[in-house]
Amino acid sequence: MVKTDVVAYLRANLKKHPLQALRGQLAEEGVSEEDFNDSLKAARAGPSRASLVFLAGGVALVAALAVLLLSHHEPPPAPSKGAAAAGESAFVGHTGYIIRLPKGYEAVAGFKDEAKTIEIVHFCRVGTDPTNFLNEALFGQMGIVRLEVRTNPFSGSLTGIERLGRAITQQLTAHGAKFSPLKSIQVASLRGLQVEVQLPDPSVETYFLGEDVMYEFYGGQDDDTYHDIVNSLRDPHAEAL
Repeated sequence: MVKTDVVAYLRANLKKHPLQALRGQLAEEGVSEEDFNDSLKAARAGPSRASLVFLAGGVALVAALAVLLLSHHEPPPAPSKGAAAAGESAFVGHTGYIIRLPKGYEAVAGFKDEAKTIEIVHFCRVGTDPTNFLNEALFGQMGIVRLEVRTNPFSGSLTGIERLGRAITQQLTAHGAKFSPLKSIQVASLRGLQVEVQLPDPSVETYFLGEDVMYEFYGGQDDDTYHDIVNSLRDPHAEAL
Protein backbone atom coordinates (compact mmCIF):
# COMPACT_ATOMS: atom_id res chain seq x y z
CA MET A 1 0.00 0.00 0.00
CA VAL A 2 1.04 3.63 -0.48
CA LYS A 3 2.49 5.18 2.68
CA THR A 4 2.31 8.96 2.62
CA ASP A 5 5.39 9.51 4.76
CA VAL A 6 7.42 7.18 2.54
CA VAL A 7 6.17 9.00 -0.58
CA ALA A 8 7.26 12.36 0.84
CA TYR A 9 10.62 10.94 1.88
CA LEU A 10 11.24 9.48 -1.58
CA ARG A 11 10.24 12.69 -3.34
CA ALA A 12 12.75 14.59 -1.20
CA ASN A 13 15.60 12.14 -1.73
CA LEU A 14 15.26 10.27 -5.04
CA LYS A 15 17.49 12.75 -6.84
CA LYS A 16 20.03 12.86 -4.00
CA HIS A 17 20.69 9.18 -3.28
CA PRO A 18 20.74 5.84 -5.14
CA LEU A 19 17.42 4.04 -5.24
CA GLN A 20 18.85 0.90 -3.67
CA ALA A 21 20.27 2.88 -0.77
CA LEU A 22 16.85 4.36 -0.08
CA ARG A 23 15.23 0.94 -0.45
CA GLY A 24 17.66 -0.59 2.04
CA GLN A 25 17.28 2.24 4.54
CA LEU A 26 13.48 2.10 4.52
CA ALA A 27 13.56 -1.68 4.78
CA GLU A 28 15.52 -1.26 8.01
CA GLU A 29 12.74 1.06 9.20
CA GLY A 30 10.14 -1.65 8.64
CA VAL A 31 8.84 -0.62 5.22
CA SER A 32 7.94 -3.76 3.26
CA GLU A 33 9.03 -4.33 -0.33
CA GLU A 34 5.41 -4.06 -1.51
CA ASP A 35 4.82 -0.79 0.36
CA PHE A 36 8.11 0.59 -0.95
CA ASN A 37 7.23 -0.21 -4.57
CA ASP A 38 3.71 1.22 -4.25
CA SER A 39 5.03 4.38 -2.60
CA LEU A 40 7.80 4.68 -5.21
CA LYS A 41 5.20 4.64 -8.00
CA ALA A 42 3.22 7.34 -6.21
CA ALA A 43 6.36 9.43 -5.67
CA ARG A 44 7.27 9.26 -9.37
CA ALA A 45 3.71 9.85 -10.54
CA GLY A 46 3.31 13.19 -8.78
CA PRO A 47 1.28 14.33 -5.76
CA SER A 48 -1.74 12.22 -4.90
CA ARG A 49 -4.59 13.18 -2.66
CA ALA A 50 -3.19 11.00 0.11
CA SER A 51 0.29 12.45 -0.16
CA LEU A 52 -1.06 15.97 -0.09
CA VAL A 53 -2.50 15.27 3.33
CA PHE A 54 0.96 14.32 4.55
CA LEU A 55 2.62 17.24 2.80
CA ALA A 56 0.29 19.63 4.56
CA GLY A 57 1.71 18.34 7.81
CA GLY A 58 5.37 18.40 6.83
CA VAL A 59 6.68 19.74 3.55
CA ALA A 60 4.22 22.61 3.33
CA LEU A 61 5.30 23.55 6.82
CA VAL A 62 8.90 23.84 5.71
CA ALA A 63 7.80 26.02 2.81
CA ALA A 64 6.42 28.50 5.34
CA LEU A 65 9.89 29.33 6.61
CA ALA A 66 9.36 33.08 6.40
CA VAL A 67 7.88 32.93 9.88
CA LEU A 68 10.50 33.30 12.60
CA LEU A 69 9.65 31.39 15.75
CA LEU A 70 11.64 32.09 18.87
CA SER A 71 15.01 32.09 20.55
CA HIS A 72 15.62 31.26 24.20
CA HIS A 73 15.18 34.88 25.22
CA GLU A 74 12.89 36.43 22.62
CA PRO A 75 9.08 36.31 22.52
CA PRO A 76 7.76 34.15 19.67
CA PRO A 77 6.21 35.75 16.58
CA ALA A 78 3.20 34.07 14.99
CA PRO A 79 4.40 30.48 14.49
CA SER A 80 4.11 28.26 11.46
CA LYS A 81 2.28 25.08 12.41
CA GLY A 82 2.19 21.64 10.91
CA ALA A 83 -1.04 19.74 10.46
CA ALA A 84 -2.51 17.98 13.47
CA ALA A 85 -1.31 14.43 13.82
CA ALA A 86 -4.56 12.50 14.20
CA GLY A 87 -2.71 9.23 13.47
CA GLU A 88 0.76 8.36 12.24
CA SER A 89 2.34 11.41 10.66
CA ALA A 90 5.75 12.99 10.24
CA PHE A 91 7.59 16.27 9.98
CA VAL A 92 10.13 16.90 7.22
CA GLY A 93 12.80 19.38 8.27
CA HIS A 94 14.55 22.07 6.29
CA THR A 95 17.58 19.87 5.51
CA GLY A 96 15.49 16.79 4.67
CA TYR A 97 15.55 15.02 8.02
CA ILE A 98 12.38 13.31 9.23
CA ILE A 99 10.76 13.13 12.68
CA ARG A 100 7.72 10.94 13.30
CA LEU A 101 5.02 12.72 15.27
CA PRO A 102 3.35 10.98 18.20
CA LYS A 103 -0.42 10.65 17.91
CA GLY A 104 -2.11 13.97 18.67
CA TYR A 105 1.09 15.97 18.13
CA GLU A 106 2.03 18.74 15.73
CA ALA A 107 5.27 20.48 14.80
CA VAL A 108 5.69 24.26 15.12
CA ALA A 109 8.71 25.37 13.12
CA GLY A 110 10.67 28.46 12.25
CA PHE A 111 14.16 29.92 12.27
CA LYS A 112 16.12 31.48 15.10
CA ASP A 113 18.03 33.88 12.87
CA GLU A 114 17.31 35.99 9.82
CA ALA A 115 19.93 34.12 7.80
CA LYS A 116 17.93 30.93 8.45
CA THR A 117 20.94 28.95 9.61
CA ILE A 118 19.35 27.66 12.84
CA GLU A 119 16.01 25.88 12.50
CA ILE A 120 13.85 25.53 15.62
CA VAL A 121 11.01 23.04 15.85
CA HIS A 122 8.73 22.51 18.84
CA PHE A 123 6.87 19.21 18.98
CA CYS A 124 3.77 19.60 21.10
CA ARG A 125 0.21 18.45 21.62
CA VAL A 126 -2.22 19.92 19.11
CA GLY A 127 -3.51 23.29 20.29
CA THR A 128 -0.62 24.08 22.65
CA ASP A 129 -0.21 27.82 23.24
CA PRO A 130 3.16 28.72 21.67
CA THR A 131 3.91 31.20 24.46
CA ASN A 132 4.59 28.11 26.58
CA PHE A 133 7.67 27.49 24.46
CA LEU A 134 9.36 30.32 26.36
CA ASN A 135 9.15 28.49 29.70
CA GLU A 136 11.39 25.43 29.63
CA ALA A 137 10.20 24.50 33.12
CA LEU A 138 6.81 23.59 31.58
CA PHE A 139 8.21 21.26 28.93
CA GLY A 140 8.02 18.12 31.05
CA GLN A 141 4.44 18.46 32.25
CA MET A 142 3.19 19.70 28.88
CA GLY A 143 5.07 17.14 26.79
CA ILE A 144 6.93 19.75 24.74
CA VAL A 145 10.15 18.77 22.96
CA ARG A 146 12.36 21.33 21.25
CA LEU A 147 14.75 20.59 18.39
CA GLU A 148 17.41 22.97 17.09
CA VAL A 149 19.22 22.13 13.87
CA ARG A 150 22.37 24.04 13.03
CA THR A 151 25.65 23.62 11.14
CA ASN A 152 27.79 20.89 12.67
CA PRO A 153 30.75 22.76 14.25
CA PHE A 154 32.75 19.51 14.34
CA SER A 155 32.14 18.46 10.74
CA GLY A 156 35.04 16.48 9.33
CA SER A 157 36.63 15.94 12.74
CA LEU A 158 37.57 12.40 13.75
CA THR A 159 37.12 13.41 17.39
CA GLY A 160 33.83 15.24 16.92
CA ILE A 161 31.96 13.30 19.62
CA GLU A 162 34.73 13.84 22.16
CA ARG A 163 34.85 17.56 21.38
CA LEU A 164 31.06 17.75 21.60
CA GLY A 165 31.17 16.09 25.02
CA ARG A 166 33.70 18.61 26.31
CA ALA A 167 31.62 21.51 24.96
CA ILE A 168 28.42 20.23 26.64
CA THR A 169 30.21 19.71 29.96
CA GLN A 170 31.80 23.15 29.86
CA GLN A 171 28.51 24.84 29.04
CA LEU A 172 26.56 23.10 31.82
CA THR A 173 29.34 23.67 34.34
CA ALA A 174 29.50 27.37 33.45
CA HIS A 175 25.77 27.63 34.22
CA GLY A 176 26.20 25.96 37.58
CA ALA A 177 24.08 22.96 36.59
CA LYS A 178 24.06 19.63 38.39
CA PHE A 179 23.97 16.88 35.79
CA SER A 180 24.51 13.17 35.30
CA PRO A 181 27.47 11.79 33.34
CA LEU A 182 27.07 12.04 29.58
CA LYS A 183 26.07 8.81 27.89
CA SER A 184 26.57 7.74 24.30
CA ILE A 185 23.48 7.30 22.16
CA GLN A 186 22.93 6.23 18.57
CA VAL A 187 19.91 6.46 16.27
CA ALA A 188 20.35 4.61 12.98
CA SER A 189 23.80 5.77 11.84
CA LEU A 190 23.77 9.01 13.84
CA ARG A 191 26.06 9.10 16.88
CA GLY A 192 25.41 11.41 19.76
CA LEU A 193 25.40 12.16 23.48
CA GLN A 194 22.65 12.55 26.06
CA VAL A 195 22.73 14.25 29.44
CA GLU A 196 20.14 14.60 32.19
CA VAL A 197 20.15 17.78 34.28
CA GLN A 198 18.87 17.71 37.85
CA LEU A 199 19.40 21.35 38.87
CA PRO A 200 18.44 24.16 38.56
CA ASP A 201 15.57 22.71 36.49
CA PRO A 202 15.16 19.03 35.54
CA SER A 203 15.69 18.49 31.83
CA VAL A 204 17.18 16.12 29.28
CA GLU A 205 19.34 17.13 26.32
CA THR A 206 20.33 14.94 23.39
CA TYR A 207 22.82 15.85 20.68
CA PHE A 208 23.49 14.11 17.36
CA LEU A 209 26.22 14.89 14.84
CA GLY A 210 25.14 14.56 11.23
CA GLU A 211 27.36 14.90 8.20
CA ASP A 212 26.72 18.64 7.92
CA VAL A 213 24.33 19.54 10.74
CA MET A 214 24.03 19.05 14.47
CA TYR A 215 20.71 18.13 16.11
CA GLU A 216 19.98 19.39 19.63
CA PHE A 217 16.90 17.99 21.40
CA TYR A 218 15.64 19.46 24.68
CA GLY A 219 12.87 18.11 26.88
CA GLY A 220 11.66 18.31 30.45
CA GLN A 221 12.12 14.61 31.08
CA ASP A 222 13.19 11.44 29.29
CA ASP A 223 9.69 10.00 29.10
CA ASP A 224 8.09 7.92 26.34
CA THR A 225 7.17 10.96 24.25
CA TYR A 226 10.68 12.42 24.35
CA HIS A 227 12.21 9.00 23.71
CA ASP A 228 9.92 8.31 20.73
CA ILE A 229 10.57 11.69 19.09
CA VAL A 230 14.35 11.53 19.53
CA ASN A 231 14.63 7.95 18.34
CA SER A 232 12.49 8.62 15.25
CA LEU A 233 15.08 11.03 13.81
CA ARG A 234 16.25 10.00 10.36
CA ASP A 235 18.90 11.92 8.45
CA PRO A 236 18.95 10.87 4.75
CA HIS A 237 22.45 12.25 4.29
CA ALA A 238 23.82 10.16 7.14
CA GLU A 239 21.85 7.05 6.12
CA ALA A 240 23.40 7.16 2.64
CA LEU A 241 26.96 7.12 3.94
